[in-house]
Amino acid sequence: MAEQPTIGECGRATTPMFPSGKVLIDDVEYSARYKSGFAESGDEVIVVGSDAFGLIVGKPESPPEQK
Repeated sequence: MAEQPTIGECGRATTPMFPSGKVLIDDVEYSARYKSGFAESGDEVIVVGSDAFGLIVGKPESPPEQK
């Protein structure tokens, strides 16, 4: 069995997440729950935690704008 991804790892939603679905991280699919709101299939996600049911993911922070 693959080791769980760690907090901060990025991947993509492979199903719509309302709030639960599947994500692909390093070519491995995991069950996950979106922390707040929802994500569409193909959206980039970042691991923010885990629980007994799987990963908890959220929207990656946008990089600050360059001046």
